[in-house]
Amino acid sequence: MSFLSRFDFKSFLKSSSLARAILSLLVLVARFIGLPPNFSPIGGYGFTAKSLVLFYLPIVLFDWQVSGFYTGFIFTYLGFFSYFLLGRLSRGQFKKQLLLLPIASFLFFLISNFGVWLFWYPQTLSGLLACYLAAIPFYGNTLMGDLVFGTGFILLYKITQSKLVNFNQAIDNFKQPTFD
Repeated sequence: MSFLSRFDFKSFLKSSSLARAILSLLVLVARFIGLPPNFSPIGGYGFTAKSLVLFYLPIVLFDWQVSGFYTGFIFTYLGFFSYFLLGRLSRGQFKKQLLLLPIASFLFFLISNFGVWLFWYPQTLSGLLACYLAAIPFYGNTLMGDLVFGTGFILLYKITQSKLVNFNQAIDNFKQPTFD
């Protein structure tokens, strides 16, 4: 009997910290593959993440290796927290998830760009407006990335929780063929 035929894939995805760590690593790798600016899986992953540590790990590693810890980065990290918080508030209810995911994107936009305004723009109403207006093109990419990847993560989670999909049977169907 092969390892794959004994491996309980659904239980692995459902409860394994290793599966979550692998997903976190894949999210980190996705940040390096040349996606458009702000179009990334990070927000969608945070929305469905079970572990705050594993959610922040790819963010911190990317910043440490690529973009650095810039003045005001704490506001970006607070903005990312809105994904995790609203994802938890949705309690896995599909309709709530579909409503709260774009709201999390908007909160990220508001919070992170407030930090940009505080540190890089004049502390005036016109400076605040200029900051948010300059950020609108990035918000479009953020929202699209969150909707694409977030919906993908939500559906992946729903599929792994479904009793309609038998992952172990699917793995058995893809066993190495034997040639007699």
